[in-house]
Amino acid sequence: MAKVYGKDIRQEARNLRNRGLSLGEISLTLEIPKNTISGWVKDICLNKKQKQRIIQKIIVSGAIGRPLAIRVNREKIEKWKENIKNKVMHFTRLPLDNPEIGKIVCGLLYLCEGAKYPASRYLHFGNSDPKMIYFFINLLRKVYCIKADKLRFSIGYRFDQNYEELKNYWSNLTGIPASKCLNTKPDMRTKGKPTFKKDYRGICRLIYYDTSLQLELQLIGETIIKNGAGGDRTLGPLHAMQVLIPAELQPQKNLSIDHSYFRI
Repeated sequence: MAKVYGKDIRQEARNLRNRGLSLGEISLTLEIPKNTISGWVKDICLNKKQKQRIIQKIIVSGAIGRPLAIRVNREKIEKWKENIKNKVMHFTRLPLDNPEIGKIVCGLLYLCEGAKYPASRYLHFGNSDPKMIYFFINLLRKVYCIKADKLRFSIGYRFDQNYEELKNYWSNLTGIPASKCLNTKPDMRTKGKPTFKKDYRGICRLIYYDTSLQLELQLIGETIIKNGAGGDRTLGPLHAMQVLIPAELQPQKNLSIDHSYFRI
């Protein structure tokens, strides 16, 4: 049932409006909803000076409230991100030191970012994220007996970037000698267009001259995707992992894992 207000309260609201107060100010003073007050004072016209005062007050209030709103929103976003991080923390127990698990991860990554057979006849994996390149090359070394003399890398970079600096950077990151970097030219489309992202290191393309390994990684990824697309399509991500990975290979609690090859 709607609350009923007396004539005295209504008249007080009208008196405050005649003095030039905004609906919000009247609402705070009388502790009555603005919608209710609006109906009581809608016939009262404010003069130019009163209107200007209210407009100025809105501007000042916005200047004060906007930074506060931004801060509150940022805090909400950080809390949301932290909740998601906690939700996926159990994946740190995934035993990547196990060769079979390592091959699954390499295969899925290669299916996403690698050159496919038969269009390409050698392993070719490219990405601009140093962490991704570092992770892939070191996991590849860990689960496959790759030969150093078959490894190469090339760089896709912008016109205003220093090729020698990039070559040394990616060489140090990947552990592939700078002398094994294939000669590349800058993207001529970027000439005259400055690189604003200062930490951008171009695109590193890992190359390994072995068609068999390339096709194996590709087929690992394709097999997992094909298997996941058929059968029970109602599987959740954790249940699907349990189906795809044998019990003895599934992550165990309190498993000690060397994650040194993840770090940059």
